[in-house]
Amino acid sequence: MESKLILVTGGTSGIGMALCENLLINGNRVVAIGRNDDAVLHLKNQYPQYFLFKNFDLNDVNLIDQLISELVNQNGKFDGFVNCAGLEETIPLTLYTPAKIQSIFNLNVFAGIEILRNVSKKKHSNDFASIVFLSSVMGLLGQPGKVGYSATKAAVSGIVKSAALELSKRKIRVNAILPGIVLTPMTEKLFLKLEQENIDQIIDMHPLGVGKVDDVIPLILFLLSNGSKWITGQNIIIDGGYSIQ
Repeated sequence: MESKLILVTGGTSGIGMALCENLLINGNRVVAIGRNDDAVLHLKNQYPQYFLFKNFDLNDVNLIDQLISELVNQNGKFDGFVNCAGLEETIPLTLYTPAKIQSIFNLNVFAGIEILRNVSKKKHSNDFASIVFLSSVMGLLGQPGKVGYSATKAAVSGIVKSAALELSKRKIRVNAILPGIVLTPMTEKLFLKLEQENIDQIIDMHPLGVGKVDDVIPLILFLLSNGSKWITGQNIIIDGGYSIQ
């Protein structure tokens, strides 16, 4: 992969952190956004000239405009943006309130749109940049207790399609990947709330087994590379066969 400057949200855990590590290993510069400085201390020490971490709460959507401007002033224009930040939750429909739905949309949808709006400005990104949203197969399929989460991921699919057309005049690509269950710290917290029988059912629903972070990273790296220069507006499923049953 050619050396680029990539912005990564959710860079302190799971897929986001692993992506930062892989980008740095391949000689790229990375600006990561998250809320846990200690989690990326090893990257700061190992790649002091190539890795910048910004502690920022993406729920502060109104401050994102200022944040992106500051990051560009410090580091230059971005060649790519990967939105890994997000909230996963399982809540019965009867417990959902407008405020609760607003909360999950704030992080999973509105923050992503606001970063996309700012990063895609000509003064903030280079032509031929690549933007990747980390979505979920739950944006296409239903599951009990996932009304809010599934709604946010379905929204991301629409964002990707429309933004891809709008930004094509600058040859900026916009895609999303839709994983099934991937073993991350967030998934492990979810499993802690479930009975073993339920966990086994979830695993059995993936013909190739549940995914690992390393199963997802190569696809993101490809979408960021020039090798994907003719791919845009796509919501690409990577789920171990979950969605084909």
